Amino acid sequence: MDMQTLIEKSISITPEEFYLIASDLFLQLSNLQEKPGFVVAFLELSSWMGTSLRSGVWTYYEAAEQEAIHKTIEYLHQFAPSEELNKMYVLGNHDYQDAAYQTDFNYPQAWLEESELIDQWIFENEKEIILFLQNILRMHIGCL
Repeated sequence: MDMQTLIEKSISITPEEFYLIASDLFLQLSNLQEKPGFVVAFLELSSWMGTSLRSGVWTYYEAAEQEAIHKTIEYLHQFAPSEELNKMYVLGNHDYQDAAYQTDFNYPQAWLEESELIDQWIFENEKEIILFLQNILRMHIGCL
């Protein structure tokens, strides 16, 4: 399926059906050579939510590139449907790549406690996040 058709389909389905197309969409967007800010935000928020639901959000922050996180934060400041989404995404942004943690991964307890709060929030607001992902695509449908 071409990118435009994939995007059109992804914004026309319900949030409950989004998982049926999300992986194909994620792969196609990931393979873009040039990724505009909205694509970075879409990919990062998808990863953030998916990682949280599978293994815990701290693993997202541990592996994510800081540049992508900062681009996502900028996007959220402009377009997030709620301050709470922005706040929860920013809350977990710590320096997991700091050399001090690379030998034993002994992250501060406060970071892990925050990640538990974020995981719970994501679980309770999954539909809101998916609606926002769909809206990202809707707002930029002709830009790819």
